[in-house]
Order: sequence, then C-alpha cells, then structure tokens
Amino acid sequence: MKYNKYNVLTMFGHVCSDINQGALPALLPFLVLHKNISYTSAAGLVFAANSMSSFIQPFFGYLGDKVFLPWLMALGVFLAGGGLALVGYLDSYWAIFAAVMVSGVGIALFHPEGGRIANLAAGEKKGSGIALFAVGGHVGFALGPIITAIAMAAFGLHGTVVFLVPALCTVIVVMASLEGLNRLSAESRNKKKEGKQSEEKDDWKSFFKVSACITGRSVVTYGMTTFIPLYFAAVMMLSETQAGTTLTFFSLVSAVAVLFGGQVADRLGFHRVIRTGFFCLVPLMLIFPMVQNLHFAVLLLAPIAICLNTPQGATLALGQKFLPNHIGTSSGIMLGIAVSIGGMVAPGIGWIGDNYGLTRAMYAVAGFAVLTMIFAFLIPGAEKSRDEAASDSLG
Repeated sequence: MKYNKYNVLTMFGHVCSDINQGALPALLPFLVLHKNISYTSAAGLVFAANSMSSFIQPFFGYLGDKVFLPWLMALGVFLAGGGLALVGYLDSYWAIFAAVMVSGVGIALFHPEGGRIANLAAGEKKGSGIALFAVGGHVGFALGPIITAIAMAAFGLHGTVVFLVPALCTVIVVMASLEGLNRLSAESRNKKKEGKQSEEKDDWKSFFKVSACITGRSVVTYGMTTFIPLYFAAVMMLSETQAGTTLTFFSLVSAVAVLFGGQVADRLGFHRVIRTGFFCLVPLMLIFPMVQNLHFAVLLLAPIAICLNTPQGATLALGQKFLPNHIGTSSGIMLGIAVSIGGMVAPGIGWIGDNYGLTRAMYAVAGFAVLTMIFAFLIPGAEKSRDEAASDSLG
C-alpha cells in the first residue's frame, strides 16, 4: 500500500504520544532516588497515568463522533509531553501525581481522534492504514525509555523538558495540516449524504467480541513484555543486560509484524489473519516454557511476536468496521479500556511468578492466549454481521 500524508501524520502523532507512556516507567528509578518517593508511590504514578488515559478515552471518542476536532490530536500530544516535562521540576509528590495525570489526559485526547482520522485516511485499505497507526504506538513506547536514559544522563531530572520537543513538533505538523484534515472529514460526510454508507448499522454485539479479543491479546502482550527479561534472567541465567536485549528483539519483530499484518489483512481478509494468528500463537506459547535451550528459546520469540502482533491492525480496523457510525468511540474503547486491562492483569501474573515460579507465570500467559483464540473464532464475519443487523432491523 502507498501511504498518504495523513496516514503518516497519524502514525507520527502516535509515536510522539506514546513516547510519554514508555518514558514514565523508565523515569521511576530516578524519582525514587532523587525525590525520595516509595516504590508504592512510584507504582501509583503509573496507575494514575494509565487509569486516567484508559477510562476517559471512550468519552473523547464519543465527542469526536459528534464533532470533528482534529486539533485535539495536537492538544493531546502537547498535554502528554508537557505534563511529563514538568515532572523533573516538581518537588511535591502530589504535584508530580497531578502532572502525570495531565499527561494521561493528553494521551486520552490523542488516541480516539488519531484512530478515527487514521480510519478516514486509510480509504479502502483499512488494515494497512490502521496497522501503520498502530506501529506508531510500538515505536513511541520503545523510544520512551531510550530518550529518558539519554536525557537523564545529560541533564539529570531536569532532562524531562526534552519531552516537549516531540510534543511541539506534533502541534506544528497537525496545525499545519488542519485544512486538509477538515477536507478529509468533509469528503467522508458527503459520502454518507450520498447514501454510500447509509445502510451501515452499528453492530455492538460483534464489536464487543472484537474488544474481548483485543483485551485477551493485551494481557498476553503485557505478560510477555513484562516477564520476558525476568524469565531469561531467572530461568535461562542471563545477565540483566543480556535479558533486556531479548525484549528489544521481541519488540522489533512485533513492530514489523504489525505493519506486515495490515498489508496481509487487506489482501486475505481481516478474519483470516486474526484467526490464523491467534490459532498459531497458542501452541507456541505452550511450548515456550518447556524449552530448556537458550538459543531455541530466543528464536521462539520471533514466531510468538509475529503471531501475537500480525492481527493487531486487523482487529482494530474490524472493530471500527462494526461501529461505522461511532468510529471515534470504538477507537477510544479499543485503545483505552480494552488495551489497558492487560496492564491491570499483569500484577496478578506477577503474583503467580512470586509464589509458584516464572515458568508457571508463563503458562498463565499462555492460558490467556487460549482465551484470545476462542474470542477470535467467536467474531462473526463482517458481511454476515451486517446481514444480521439488517434482518434485526426489519424484524
């Protein structure tokens, strides 16, 4: 697929938004050391950012369905970066807490509007367009800790000011593109008025099945990204640095898989990619904890990352397809609540690791892979869903 400038714009905004999500956990050790906050208080900052971002995203998505406000992307990234930039200059824990919440609000502002515009910009190639948008999140989350490490080494805690740079870049790019974004929205509204989309009805039942699938995938993703370094350090006896490189490898393969999966989904169909990916994921996840050979275990991370991430663009695009009249709302739910539940479940998997060992924790993650596969096969075909919706309305 040849991407247009609005595909690239939403991807770039997603990178600059999620840099802040990736940076916050990397900032915590410095806050504990220099601001004298406890580990519990540090964890509270992550919870504040994620919960604020997750649960208000659907509200902003609903608002975006009513009024086209592309400048919310610029405001969102500005607040996300600005809130985090303040953290290094504040001494009070509750002031830091408030700044982190502002950052979370900014992230919540960006995602629904960014997802909706990515859908419009994708045209008929929804899988590829949404996948490119999703890749932006992967890249941003990966860049966050790297930028944090460099900034802290160079400037100390005052280095958090660097997070204003990508934020301001996004503001400039989005505001310079407002005329084109408004024209893109107008073209979409005209198509609806011409009746090209008038017969499409929202299918909430199918949408929530997609959301359940995304939630299951989120748990597996958080489980893998959280416990891969710990697993290779504790079970495979690698050093902390070597164990960390396995996560980098996993993340790089994941980003490529998301982009590749969107292209394949447009050619072969969303359902085929989703079901094949999650079906193949299950045996790989069950085999992984059994592997004793280090090299084989590392190599196994590649097909796991491919199967886990290839369906991502397709699931997001399919969820939007089931709610053609509430694309912003669907983006807010899928990118907010559904994805963040994985982070909420991760401590429970950690409890299993503390009490029963990391091998059993990895089997628990595999259990969620099984649930995700089941949810994937419960999602009806898009054409079938529309026929059922039309039948229901006639009935």
